[in-house]
Amino acid sequence: MKKVLYVLLPQFAEHELPYLTQPLRSDAMAMKENPKYENKIVAETMEPVEAISGFRVLPDYTFDTIPDDYAALVLIGGYGWMSEAAEIVVPLVEDAIKKRRIVGAICNAASWMASKGFLNDIRHTGNGVEQLQLWGGEHYTNAANYVNAQAVSDKNIVTANGSGHLEFACEILSLLKNDEPKEIEMYKTFYKMGLVDLAKMMSQAKPRFYFNTIGLFTTDNAKMVAFYRDIFGFKTEWNGTDPNVEMTLGDSRIIMFPRDAFEQMTSQQYAYPNGVNGTVELSIDVPCFADVDKEYERAVSMGAKPIFAPTTEPWGQRTCYVADPEGNLIEISSFINNK
Repeated sequence: MKKVLYVLLPQFAEHELPYLTQPLRSDAMAMKENPKYENKIVAETMEPVEAISGFRVLPDYTFDTIPDDYAALVLIGGYGWMSEAAEIVVPLVEDAIKKRRIVGAICNAASWMASKGFLNDIRHTGNGVEQLQLWGGEHYTNAANYVNAQAVSDKNIVTANGSGHLEFACEILSLLKNDEPKEIEMYKTFYKMGLVDLAKMMSQAKPRFYFNTIGLFTTDNAKMVAFYRDIFGFKTEWNGTDPNVEMTLGDSRIIMFPRDAFEQMTSQQYAYPNGVNGTVELSIDVPCFADVDKEYERAVSMGAKPIFAPTTEPWGQRTCYVADPEGNLIEISSFINNK
C-alpha cells in the first residue's frame, strides 16, 4: 500500500487535512476494505507537532526517515512556512518532483513553493498573485501562469488557496485515482451543496439528450495533445500510443481520433479541409478583456497560428482567433471589461 505523506510544520492549519485524509481510508458508509493508500505524517522530529488550534499530532516519520514508496507529498499550510525551519523541506520537494511524485501545496505552503521557484514552469494558484510575488521576490517569475481558482493541478503539482481545501483534496484524489471520477465529483458536490440539495439534484429527471464532447479527427495525435495541453491546460491520461485520445478542461471534453483509423472503423472515406478549417470552432472563455490579449499572445508564441488579433466587437465581446496544428479554429474571448 503506497503512502500519502503530509508535511507538517509547527502551527499548521489542521482544517486543510480532513477532506483529503478521510476519503483515502473510507467510503461514504464504511471503511474501505482495500484502501489504495495510507496517510502518514512527516515532521522535523518525532515530537508532537502543534496545530494552530493547539491540537497536537504525532509524526510517523522525520524528514530524514521518509520511505521511498510514497505516492504524494502534501504540504499543509500554516504559519510555519514563514520560518527558517521550512528550509529543510526544500530537498524533499526537489526529490519528489524529480521522481514525478504528486506534490500538493495549499495556502502558505503554495506561497513558500513560489519563493523556492517550484511554480515557475506550471499553471498554479495560491493566496493571490500579489502574495506569491511578495513571498517569491526574484525567485518567482511565473505570474503569467497564475490562475484565479480555488485549486489548480498541472504537471503533478497541485496548488490551492487557503479556502480551497475541498477542491485541493479532489484534485489530489483525481491524480491518485483513488476513486472513479464520478465518485470524486459526488464527494465534492456533497460537501459543497449538502445532503438535501444533492438528493434533489440526483432526483431530477434527466433530459432526453445532453451534449457530450467535441471530436477532432487528426493526422498527428502527439502534436495535437502537446498543443492543447501546453497552451490551454487540457488534461489527459493518453499513453502516447492508443488511437483514441480524451482531453478535459474543467467540465469540457475533446476527443481526438486518427483520420485513417476512423475511416477504417466506419468503412467510409471523408473529405478534409486543406488549411484552416472554417467549418467549426472551439470557443474558450477567459476572465476579462486583458486576458484575451494575454492568452492570444501566449498561444501564438507557443506555436498557435494567428488568425484574428484581439478585437472588441460592437456587441461587447473582446475576441480573437488562433488555429491548432491541424487548422481547427479556436476562439478566445470575454465579455468582461474590468477597466
